[in-house]
Amino acid sequence: MRMARSLVSRPYRRRWCRQSLPLFLMLTLMLSLSSWLPTARTLPADIVRKFHDPEVERMNHLVVDKNTGRVFIGAVNRLYMLTPDLAIFQKEVTGPKGDSTACSMLDCPREAQKRPVDNVNKALVIDYTTSRLISCGSLFQGMCTVRDLNNITNVVQEVKEAVVANNATASTVAFIAPGPPNPPVSQVMYVGVTFTGNSPYRSEVPAVSSRSLDKDKMLNIAEAAVTTGTRMYVNSLSRERYPINYIYGFSSKGFSYFLTTQMKNTETPIYLSKLVRVCQDDEHYYSYTEIPINCTSDERVYNLVQAAYVGKAGSVLAGDLGITAQDDVLFAVFAESDGPNSDVPRPFSALCVYSLKAIRRKFMSNIQRCFSGEGQRGLEFISPSHKCISTVSHFQRPNLAVAASPTCMHNHIRRRHRRGDTLARYLGKNEEHYTDVRTARNSTNAKHSEIYA
Repeated sequence: MRMARSLVSRPYRRRWCRQSLPLFLMLTLMLSLSSWLPTARTLPADIVRKFHDPEVERMNHLVVDKNTGRVFIGAVNRLYMLTPDLAIFQKEVTGPKGDSTACSMLDCPREAQKRPVDNVNKALVIDYTTSRLISCGSLFQGMCTVRDLNNITNVVQEVKEAVVANNATASTVAFIAPGPPNPPVSQVMYVGVTFTGNSPYRSEVPAVSSRSLDKDKMLNIAEAAVTTGTRMYVNSLSRERYPINYIYGFSSKGFSYFLTTQMKNTETPIYLSKLVRVCQDDEHYYSYTEIPINCTSDERVYNLVQAAYVGKAGSVLAGDLGITAQDDVLFAVFAESDGPNSDVPRPFSALCVYSLKAIRRKFMSNIQRCFSGEGQRGLEFISPSHKCISTVSHFQRPNLAVAASPTCMHNHIRRRHRRGDTLARYLGKNEEHYTDVRTARNSTNAKHSEIYA
């Protein structure tokens, strides 16, 4: 169903942006920077641990085991398990390996010419129910391996399935949440993938899917029928000219969400951000819907979401948003595009804040409008659009604006990390200069620090 109304948030400068004490944690930041920080610079005394592998071109994903504190990093041609103080516990070499986009997941045509290709980590997810680490790379059409969470050298299962993007630049987002056949008991892996078009096999990879975590059907589509299932494809007429960039995914109150950047529609090359939602007990993806999500100030429209995080509000922020301290809140970083028809972000960014309660109301508002005969249903890049038909007459039209409480604006915001009562957002003025803005859950105090590469 097409969602016509958008979430709107207006960033403004608040007391949370002011400078204060040095930060207590730069783990996520340092790991993301370590592959390309110049060694000649001196790091501040704030940094007590640093991990760096000079052999690695880039580190792509980081997850922390909530039970042990161990740190897992997916990089180009490497997979790491670190101790909580960032010492190497295990390291696995994952590439380069001989591959060709002409090859399928299972075999290669005789005429295909293989060459050494880097294995770029595209997804890294912990499955706590079975103590497994799922790591997916760009090799072999985007294949995944399932590893022992306590010993990453032990490959429990190699999944011969195209799951993630098969090149270095196309986006992939993956996360585990409840899903068919029996949520909330059954868990699935939700995956959003940008279409690459570099192989005849890519048309078989859904843009969004729910994939099984059962051993016997590992990462297969969780529920599949002849024409439906837990998957959504961009149609063959649109997928080459309508790229969808997946930024972040999360679960909240029976729904799974993806944040994306994409064109307004297939005929209008104006880029904006959208929030995609699917009901977790939907075996057919009939509930697949999306709405625009906006972050604007008086002077600027920040149309490209860059990063996001969902956490609990805490008492101070909850008061501003009119919710409880235990309600979910979406923190999203946006940038201006470099021109209305560009998906390239400019350096200036803003952090906007949305309550998930307001987001759910916005989705319901748009669904009710369609039931009342307003707007369009269907997304033209999936299936033809049709005018909404009035089926229910007693729905009242709710307020269309969503009140949000954004935090601040900066030259660039690039990373985020959650630790205890504090949410840290890492802001970057350029490729080598980062700022940390933190919002305490039970206080109005913000802690601010800067690090120079």
